[in-house]
Amino acid sequence: MNQVLAGIDIGGTKIAMALATLSGDIIANRYMPTRPELGPNAIFENIAAALHELAGENDSAVVAIGVGSPAPIDVSNGLIMSPSNLRDWDRFPIVDLLGERFRVPVRLENDANAAALAEYLYGAGRGYENLFYVTISTGIGGGIIINGEIYDGICTAAGEIGHTIVQPDGVRCNCGSRGCLETICAGVHIARRTKELLATGKSSVIIEMVPDIDQITAKTVVEAVRRNDPLAVGVWEETCRYLAIGLGNAVTLLAPEIVVIGGGIAAAGELLFEPIRRLIPEYVSMIPADRINIAPAALGTESGFRGAVAIAQTTYSRSDVKYAV
Repeated sequence: MNQVLAGIDIGGTKIAMALATLSGDIIANRYMPTRPELGPNAIFENIAAALHELAGENDSAVVAIGVGSPAPIDVSNGLIMSPSNLRDWDRFPIVDLLGERFRVPVRLENDANAAALAEYLYGAGRGYENLFYVTISTGIGGGIIINGEIYDGICTAAGEIGHTIVQPDGVRCNCGSRGCLETICAGVHIARRTKELLATGKSSVIIEMVPDIDQITAKTVVEAVRRNDPLAVGVWEETCRYLAIGLGNAVTLLAPEIVVIGGGIAAAGELLFEPIRRLIPEYVSMIPADRINIAPAALGTESGFRGAVAIAQTTYSRSDVKYAV
């Protein structure tokens, strides 16, 4: 029976899990719907059953588990603390439960931090010791690697670029603040801003692309930009400008060797990266433009479970206990 690492990436919509060799090579993975309405206890049972099944199918014994979860979380106590898309998970003891069920070391980490570690170990961050990872998807998150280690900060809150203020008189964010970067540049807000413009009667090819305005997504907007639709182009240009402001602030503060950008919005490719690279130097005065390194994430949709596997790998290599609670 093979010894394997297990990574579990818990999201509001889906849960991804993977098994990997002790060196981090993925040997199997699986996706399942989260179904938040079931509540945390039932979802935990589904996770445990699926992990047992996946290990059995691959004749493997799990020796360490890494878990990635949206913030807020309590890393030191292994608790998930009611993330915005998992409100019922109030101080949910995911580490204790997995440790007791599988009798192996378990570590919980912010999902963006886990993805940052994965890009550092396996992806676009290889060869660098200091990097800033940003995921731009439904929301916006970030993770910081300093000297090859995750920097958590107080309350595991370091790197939360999505909740830095770029428009003080902007819309209210789910976090309670106004004008967070997330309220302009996250996928749901790219769609929201587009819908608001269309609701004023402005014309756009987008009307022909969806059967109902409520079905507009950021992906719809990106496709309309590729068709040179003026309304979509305006929304996208504003998105890129505010992203450049937010990322420029992060570059000024952290001076990282590389900024790695992942998440669903990064799938826009050069439509995103060309303006970002061009605009960021306008908002950074302390670092020469040729030293600002912006790169797409290399792991794509695998970043979540690869990040969780990376957490399992570091946990296993440092652990001297049979299981962690």
